[in-house]
Amino acid sequence: MKNVVEIFDDLFLVKQDMRPGWYYSVFVVFGENNIGIIDTGFENTLVDYVLPLLQGKGRNLCDVDLIVNTHRDGDHIKGNDVFKKKTGAPIVAHSLAAEAIPSLDKTMDEGDVMKLGDRLFKVIHTPGHRPGAVCMLDEEHKVIITGDSVCGEKEDLIRMDKNIYIESLRRLLELDVDIMIMSHPFKPAGKNILKGDEIGEMIRASIGIAERL
Repeated sequence: MKNVVEIFDDLFLVKQDMRPGWYYSVFVVFGENNIGIIDTGFENTLVDYVLPLLQGKGRNLCDVDLIVNTHRDGDHIKGNDVFKKKTGAPIVAHSLAAEAIPSLDKTMDEGDVMKLGDRLFKVIHTPGHRPGAVCMLDEEHKVIITGDSVCGEKEDLIRMDKNIYIESLRRLLELDVDIMIMSHPFKPAGKNILKGDEIGEMIRASIGIAERL
């Protein structure tokens, strides 16, 4: 499927185009007996984009047992109601996003660990874009999914005090990760799957952009 990127044999990125050169991402984590989802996109995302991936893997919607929202924005949560209706899985987001996400079932906070598929993801609270923005860190495999917490040249996405955003990014620089995956192809990277030195370069570039505001 052209809209699916296999990051690992159990971790997939599903892209949905929003306009030329710009897309958002939903993440599907396959476990032996269950499936985790990070962000839900729009109302048509499950049926048109995620379900074909599940069916291609011989899996069912009932295998989905946990859904995480990285933050409150529409392109990350508008599919919540459809996912909940079709899967019955609980939806979790940071406690500071609770009032903005009506479909939420549970909240999470800094340091909590969420099991998605057979992977464990630590919650890293990264306010700056939104107060309840989080990154999901798989420490064992050194992978971090950042949502919109690292937004590069999209300075309009820094919706809080820039110093709060910068402090969140500096915390990310201290993490030991080999792969960083953003929800959009933010510039200057221009792609959303970064590896090795690209990670620090993108985070430092984002800090520099914010400092000039």
